[in-house]
Amino acid sequence: MRSDIRALIVSILLFLLWGTVLTYPFRIDADLICESTEAIVGKLGLPAIAFAVIVLFIVMGITCAALYLGRMEISDGVALAMALLGSIVYCVRVFTSRSFSIEAVFVAIVLAGTMILVLARKTEWNRYIADAFIMALPVRMVYECIMNPLYRLLKKDLYLLSPFITVPQTSIFSKVGNLLHVDLLVWSGFFFVLTLLPVIYLSGGRKEGKIRR
Repeated sequence: MRSDIRALIVSILLFLLWGTVLTYPFRIDADLICESTEAIVGKLGLPAIAFAVIVLFIVMGITCAALYLGRMEISDGVALAMALLGSIVYCVRVFTSRSFSIEAVFVAIVLAGTMILVLARKTEWNRYIADAFIMALPVRMVYECIMNPLYRLLKKDLYLLSPFITVPQTSIFSKVGNLLHVDLLVWSGFFFVLTLLPVIYLSGGRKEGKIRR
C-alpha cells in the first residue's frame, strides 16, 4: 500500500476514534509534545495569534521530521522510540496518580506489543504503528484548529459525538477570537492547511522506506 494512503487511513481512524481508549496509546506522545510546546511558547509572552501559529508550526514541524525519518529506512526506530516514550510517560502518570484500571492494562498491552513487533521486525505492521504515533499529532491539531472553532461557530455541544469525536474545551487559537473581524475558524483553518501541505507531501514515498527523488 502507498504510504500516503496508509497515513490517510490511519489518520481517519484516529480522528473517528479520538476520544476512545483505542487511540489513547497513540495520543500519549501527541499530548506530551503539544502540551510541552504550548507551555514553552506560552512563557514567551507573545500575542495570541503569534502563540497559536508558532505552536502549530512546531507541532507540524515535528510531524514532518518524523515522516522524513520514516523515508530513511528507520520506520522501525520511529515506532520503537515513540512506543518507549509513551510507555515511560504513561507509567509516570499511572504511578503518580496511583490510578490503575482496565484502561491501563490495554495501554500497556498495546505499547508492549508495539515494541515486540519492532524487535521481531514485522516491517509492514511497524509502518502502520509508526504512522499512528506520528499522525496523532496532526489529528490533534485538526481538533484544535478545525473542530473546536467549527463547533463554537455552529454553537454545538462539544460532547455531541462523544466518546468517539471528543472536541476539546479550548484550543491554541481560542484567545485569538475574530481578529480583524475575520472568524476564528478562518484564521485557524488557514494556518492549519498551510502547515498540512508539507505533511501531505512527506507522507508519500515511504512504501519501500526510501527517500523519493
